[in-house]
Amino acid sequence: MKNNKIKNNWYETFFDKYYMPLYLKKGVFSATLAEQEVNFVVKVLNLPKNSKILDMPCGQGRHSVILAKNGYVVTGVDLSMPMLYLAKRLIKKEKTSARLILNDMRKISFKNEFDAVINLFTSFGYFAREKDNRKVLKNINRALKPEGKFVLDLLNKNRFFEKISTPRTWWESGSSYILENHSFDANKKIWLNHIVIISSVGTVNHTYTFVRLYDLPEIKKLLKETDFKVLKIYGDYQGNKFTNRSPRMIVLAQKLK
Repeated sequence: MKNNKIKNNWYETFFDKYYMPLYLKKGVFSATLAEQEVNFVVKVLNLPKNSKILDMPCGQGRHSVILAKNGYVVTGVDLSMPMLYLAKRLIKKEKTSARLILNDMRKISFKNEFDAVINLFTSFGYFAREKDNRKVLKNINRALKPEGKFVLDLLNKNRFFEKISTPRTWWESGSSYILENHSFDANKKIWLNHIVIISSVGTVNHTYTFVRLYDLPEIKKLLKETDFKVLKIYGDYQGNKFTNRSPRMIVLAQKLK
């Protein structure tokens, strides 16, 4: 993969142009899975009803709407207008309410407003400059009330390398075939994904994504530097203890100031 083909702002178009028509059709976001994830979040946050929760980025609203139905006051922030449109439709369908805001995670200006913030499904580490990823954490810290809680769901970097050992995966979405080429840039510590989309009429499109991967010492250090205290690390949404073999690295942290 040629790194010069990857745009630093890949996320500005990927979720509108490719993620929605391809990955949503893949069926990885079942209602049952979303319920399980929210049940875990509610349990570890241990907050009373009517607590204010920021879901960022909220995507198509699959977690926001369940939290709202469970009695929480939810705000969802996302950079993708089409994704927010899906979230709005879902909220209406489920006859609940949540505030939806179009914004960049680096530019939110909330201050001491939320009892908790959630960042789920590997939605952290999108930015090429580490100072931008750090800024996201600073913004989240500022958005939280004193001693507010933060759930950060990341890939387990150690387990992820097993996926890299079989770097090419094929799958089908609708009438298209998708080839994903995975690799890891050890210097920048980012997972690179070159995606080739072949339509039923033979049209070929290419797109690229990347995400910064963190090991446990790295994310602990970054959270400490942005005024968080790590309370617990989980290895999955069943609440199991984190190990090198865990599929996820889910961090429960708390605002210090």
